[in-house]
Amino acid sequence: MWFNIAVAALTGILFWQSPFSACILLIVITFHCVRKRKTGFLPLLILTGVFFLIYSYEAPAEPFDWTDAARGAVSGQLLFTDDLSVDGDLMNGTLTVYGQPVHFSYYLKSEEEQKRLLSDMPYYQSCTGRLELKQPLPNTNGLKFDYAAYLKRQGIHYMAEIKAIDFTACRSGNINLLEELKLYRVQLADRMMDTERFNIRYVVALTLGDTRYLTSSELEQLKALGIYHLYAISGSHVALISVQLFFLLKRLYVPVHWCTGVMLLLIPLYTVLTGLSPSVVRSSLFILIYMVMKKYGFTLLDSLSLSFLLFLLVDVSVLSDIGFQLSYFISFTLVVTSDLLQDKRPLTLLIITSLISQLASLPVLIMNFNSFQVIGFLTNLVFIPFFTFLMFPLCTIILLWSMLFHTIPLFFDSLLHAAFFINDIMISLFKLIRLPDIIVADQLAEGYVLLIAVVYASFLMLKKSLLHFYTAIAVTLLLVTGLTILQPRAEGVTFIDVGQGDSSLVESQGQVMVTDTGGKADIPKEKWRERRKGSDAISFNVLALLHEKGYSRIDFLLLTHPDADHFGEAVHLMERMHVDNLILNTAAPGHEKYQSLLVLAHKKGTQVIDARTVEHFKVGHADVKLMNTEGTFSDENDSSIVSRVTLGRRYLLMGDLPIGKEELLKEKLCEEPADILKVGHHGSHTSTSDALLDCLKPKYAVISAGRNNRFGHPHVEVVERLATSHIQVFNTQVEGRIEFSDEIRTAKRP
Repeated sequence: MWFNIAVAALTGILFWQSPFSACILLIVITFHCVRKRKTGFLPLLILTGVFFLIYSYEAPAEPFDWTDAARGAVSGQLLFTDDLSVDGDLMNGTLTVYGQPVHFSYYLKSEEEQKRLLSDMPYYQSCTGRLELKQPLPNTNGLKFDYAAYLKRQGIHYMAEIKAIDFTACRSGNINLLEELKLYRVQLADRMMDTERFNIRYVVALTLGDTRYLTSSELEQLKALGIYHLYAISGSHVALISVQLFFLLKRLYVPVHWCTGVMLLLIPLYTVLTGLSPSVVRSSLFILIYMVMKKYGFTLLDSLSLSFLLFLLVDVSVLSDIGFQLSYFISFTLVVTSDLLQDKRPLTLLIITSLISQLASLPVLIMNFNSFQVIGFLTNLVFIPFFTFLMFPLCTIILLWSMLFHTIPLFFDSLLHAAFFINDIMISLFKLIRLPDIIVADQLAEGYVLLIAVVYASFLMLKKSLLHFYTAIAVTLLLVTGLTILQPRAEGVTFIDVGQGDSSLVESQGQVMVTDTGGKADIPKEKWRERRKGSDAISFNVLALLHEKGYSRIDFLLLTHPDADHFGEAVHLMERMHVDNLILNTAAPGHEKYQSLLVLAHKKGTQVIDARTVEHFKVGHADVKLMNTEGTFSDENDSSIVSRVTLGRRYLLMGDLPIGKEELLKEKLCEEPADILKVGHHGSHTSTSDALLDCLKPKYAVISAGRNNRFGHPHVEVVERLATSHIQVFNTQVEGRIEFSDEIRTAKRP
């Protein structure tokens, strides 16, 4: 019954996002009730669905000006929470001002200030300060991950930068029991880090769920191998520690009812101690419900369903949390297949359970990230036993020792060296295996429903034999891979909102060319200012868009010139996605900035093409002509490669070409008119002359510039020139992503 009620609740919530999926669930639940002769439950299920339909309704967000997110300044008492991090010269986290939670950032002024903060973090302290508030923008590229929505689910509606604060005058505030436990958690993590034991940052992540101290490259490596979930506290860790605790109590001959009592006390404490992530709360709640309600006839499925309902009643928006989705989807799969795993040998059971978990995660990962790491099937077969029997028990012992004795003895270093030596060898070996990720373009709801059906059909093969199950997994992966090959491809040009920078895509016949990547200047910093968490902007604009369009590789990456706002994210893009051909001008002023990029290209097997050696090439049906690749150049902007793209419409992409160079190249630039002009230099008055507009006669102009940028782009003179020429202007500041295909669409007006 509880499972049916949970499905009815899910049906009501899904109605707003995917009516098709909701209808499928409604049909399934009705059929199930009729088949089980439980039609008397249908009125209750309908009422449950209607209740959650109303309960989950969310009024559309009020539109606001995308060009200006500033919301003024606030002075007063700033109450910090336990969510604080100091990374190089940046401090960020969550604070409360006038009862409103705010995600803040603060740029440290000196190394002395950094040391003072690291030695005495202001957790749950109240300080006097001044903030500049701004409202987080929705995803201006129209992509799945929306940072504004993510913050809203945490009750945060504003972001802020601390402009003035006196940390020496901070005072501890009154905190409740839950906040006391959270404070203990972060202080314990900081104390463990102070011991400087070997790879202690991984121990902190594994035991306390605190990944503040891991670098971006370390996290990216774990994600690429499909084993990130092992280093981030999840429901599986709760299950593992529960089993270990129960086994220990039984070995000490503690009566069963006392075992239950101890676990009812310790599991909630462990849940708080590990950061209260949705997957951990789910697992803890599930275990506690089952332990208490088992004597009343509750099954595992009933307990899982009731915990699901309680979650939704407390916060219905948690359904959008990816960790929540993975946790319940995998748990449900393991519960419903548990009868098929009876009488299996321990090693066989471990292998099958790992494969089931990986396969169950496939639809969720593709729906949310458009990608799935196939290598995860192999890595998890090895790493899960390793973590279960060695790494996690060792890290748990170190945690307990630190909690009890406030120190970590030196002899633990030897044990950590040995454990991570094995860990690093396995990672190195698996990195040698080149299994491409599966990248699937966005699908209609019907496609995801079909994918889930195929996955669950694979699980039914367990009824026949393990060979049938393994074959079904292989067939499922082949079907999904086939989908990536057969999926329809766009034909058109897209201008991506990368802030104060440029980036665009040309798509045709399944091929794609990326022109520039956006980015910020990487200014050399003092050692203390360097950050563990590097820039990851590419993952939230260009890379995410490529994945949502279904691309697993880039055919051409064209870099117009070595300005950071045009090529600054190129290294990060090439690290995450294979590029077949890299086109750039190796003689441009500032070409030495390309050095790390060229080294990476050689390492990755990317062909480097000097723009001076190529004039025409094809991207599918699109004809691309490069200009301004030869001659003398006065500076980096002067060396901007101009590209003319013909794909139905005619596009002219100007880079940062200045007016002087426009005049010199006028004959070439104006060989034929342009339908769409990508305005030069983000709309600066140093580009886009009246003479150029007169000879090109474009119908549309695209400006790519950052909101509230310090240069004032686009300049009023350029906007007026375009208006005088009766050219319709699309500005990424206003419209976000701008896409020209069979019709013109923007992120703001899809």
